[in-house]
Amino acid sequence: MLETATSLLLALVRRAKRGGVIINGHTLTAAQTRRQVEALGRWFDFIHLGDLPRRLASPRQRPFCLLTFDDGKRNNFTEVAPELERLRVPAVFYVTTEFLSNGKVLWFDRHAALVRALGYCPAGLELEALKKLPFDDLMERMDRACAHWGIQAACEIDDEVQPMSWAEARDLGRRGFTLGAHGHTHAILTRETKARAFAEIEESLAKVSSEVGTRCQTFAFPNGNHNSELTKHALRCGATTAMTTEPMWIDGYSSLSRLPRVQLFGEFTRARIELKLALAAISGALTNPNGSGRAYRTAAKRIRRMRNRIMSCAELPVSSN
Repeated sequence: MLETATSLLLALVRRAKRGGVIINGHTLTAAQTRRQVEALGRWFDFIHLGDLPRRLASPRQRPFCLLTFDDGKRNNFTEVAPELERLRVPAVFYVTTEFLSNGKVLWFDRHAALVRALGYCPAGLELEALKKLPFDDLMERMDRACAHWGIQAACEIDDEVQPMSWAEARDLGRRGFTLGAHGHTHAILTRETKARAFAEIEESLAKVSSEVGTRCQTFAFPNGNHNSELTKHALRCGATTAMTTEPMWIDGYSSLSRLPRVQLFGEFTRARIELKLALAAISGALTNPNGSGRAYRTAAKRIRRMRNRIMSCAELPVSSN
């Protein structure tokens, strides 16, 4: 019943909307990758990043979908990319450059390891509190906490925590995938000084270009946080597209320097994927997660709200094919 309702909602959205969606992911198993591709492929044409300007300028009846994955975890190389390659689906992999260079665990993976080990989050280490700090202060607080409780993230044995290598990134590029920059340290740029934030963007784009051997022209803001100064600087540094985390569809009115993305997770069922993409078509229906979770009402309430609003502007239902 739920799957039928979500399919109807997304079918109505597809009739009412032009353009498409950019999907934001992180790590998936091969089976989860396949499930997401099957769910998305019912409604969307998968496109390369290079096709995006043309599809925005000349929309088609069938909307498009661009897949992106953030951070540069080795799981993207071992699980996600092989399955996408088998299914002939393109994607962009945004890598955090220092992460690939030194292999040190990203701060939020250390935080997750700490919370798992303790069974609770210590006061002052809540994610939202940490994300308000400049990167150096955040790292100092995490270093103290991990040392105090003797917590280490097992980077060397877990592909969902460990980075891919630069050799693996270059291999993805040779196989037709796009490599993008995702900051040098994954610092939240709006919490940094202007000089530090600019350097994070510039160094990240330059490092990807140097390692991969082709000019890196796309940037994803860590945690999605950005402002006009940061987007302009990314363009000055050679980026032609920049990604955020506003959960919305895009169309010909969207700015290539502030492209919204809808975040999907591996545990999502087809119905949940369809529901989230249908809701993303309504301005303000989904809360911008800024990389830190989701805030929805219950699925049933969302379905009724979406159905009523879409049905008011669509006289006839359409098939799901």
